[in-house]
Amino acid sequence: MIQISVNRLLLLVCGFIIFFDNFVFWGKSFQRIDYFGIPGFGFFLSFFALFFVLLYLILLLFSNKYMLKIFLSIVLLTSAIISYFSELGVVFDQFMLTNIIDNIKEQNTREALELLSISLIIHIGIFAFIPILLLWLVKIKRQTFFIESRNRILTTIGVIVVCTIVIWSNMKYLTYFSRENLDLKYFINPLFVIDSGVKYTKKNYFPNKKEKFKVIGDDAVISDIKKQKTVGIFIVGETARADRFSLNGYKKLTNPRLEKQKMMNFSNVSSCGTSTAYSVPCMFSLLGKDDYSPQKADNQSNVLDILHKAGVKVFWLDNNSTCKGACARVENKNIFSQGKFDISMLDNLKSYIDNQKSDVLVVLHSLGSHGPKYYKRYPQAFEIFTPVCNSTPEECTNIEVNNAYDNSILYTDYLIDSTIKLVKKNYPNSFVFYASDHGESLGEKGVYLHSLPYIIAPKEQTHVPMLAWFSDERSGSISQPLSHDNISHSLLGLFK
Repeated sequence: MIQISVNRLLLLVCGFIIFFDNFVFWGKSFQRIDYFGIPGFGFFLSFFALFFVLLYLILLLFSNKYMLKIFLSIVLLTSAIISYFSELGVVFDQFMLTNIIDNIKEQNTREALELLSISLIIHIGIFAFIPILLLWLVKIKRQTFFIESRNRILTTIGVIVVCTIVIWSNMKYLTYFSRENLDLKYFINPLFVIDSGVKYTKKNYFPNKKEKFKVIGDDAVISDIKKQKTVGIFIVGETARADRFSLNGYKKLTNPRLEKQKMMNFSNVSSCGTSTAYSVPCMFSLLGKDDYSPQKADNQSNVLDILHKAGVKVFWLDNNSTCKGACARVENKNIFSQGKFDISMLDNLKSYIDNQKSDVLVVLHSLGSHGPKYYKRYPQAFEIFTPVCNSTPEECTNIEVNNAYDNSILYTDYLIDSTIKLVKKNYPNSFVFYASDHGESLGEKGVYLHSLPYIIAPKEQTHVPMLAWFSDERSGSISQPLSHDNISHSLLGLFK
């Protein structure tokens, strides 16, 4: 059996991860700099040195010879998974980590299983299982504590000295390129994920002194001059793009039912974030995008709390993972685990509303167009645009991916229209409001899914549809710039 020292093993693992789990980073940087020129080659050497020394020191810090193979196996597996999803345009920032950890806490195996694909398994096999197998085939050299400590110190000093010389000699190129290409940091695997993990841990487990919960609108009241109760249905869309609504000019007829309704269409709306965990609480917060953070939103009343305090019966019905804290202080129910289509949320809805004597606001959190397996979001009868992708996007043609996604939008059209018909028939003083939490990339510039940091997110992930139907059947198309910031104030106005 081949024997190898701890230090050499760490050096080999560092080199493997930097070269084989960072294709996205090297590919993007290669597009922006000529590695074959002196400045470009200098940048390559200096960045490689910086990357290497940081990763080596992190691995060294957590390396115990008795747990070394287990630790490195986890690092190799994690890096391989991150590299796979990075190739789809996914960025593992602290908000993505929030999504992942929330799903683990919620035991959301359904969403996790939908991410599995043949290509993912092959990728993990090549870039994780093979190196892990080789890792376990070698034997760690047994050395005395003194010799091992000496070797670690000498190796660490050598790595730092060599890398420092390389970095310093090319500092001019490294500084300039890094300053002009800050977005590349999101694809440095696994350093950016480690940084995100530290930030997530600090915010969630070691926060600054927690302030007292801020109650807003404690004196809010509903006018008592109305003769009929107000019934409002707010549909939270999932992963819907504004440019895929035929109401907004899309070439495919994805809104055949809604185009027959008299309603307000807001065609120029920007989302608060690019992920459900970030956007959904923001939609019902009074903070506004510029001042919003999940921690702030958690620590103060939102519009649902205010309406509830004012006497409106608020009920949140979820066919998605969870409400991400937005419904924490109002009545709520989750049917996501039942695996039903969104239309099932209308079952027994009339009965629930009829049993309420006060004004009613029901929030329907739909599964909408949640990816990557869009074909699972609608019944077979709604598979109008064909051929469709019956797997994950990376295993299908662009046409198949887009057709499956467009069918999910067609089904959303059906959900909204059915909701409108329900309240139109039964409640003279009513409204239906729809807004998606964020959009979705469908392969544009090689990017899929969502959750990119807002600063670099394409419009496909931030330009969302927003619609409103009112019982007085006012209609029109509003093209002025709006955002999720307008939702809370609109809801308050509708129940005044």
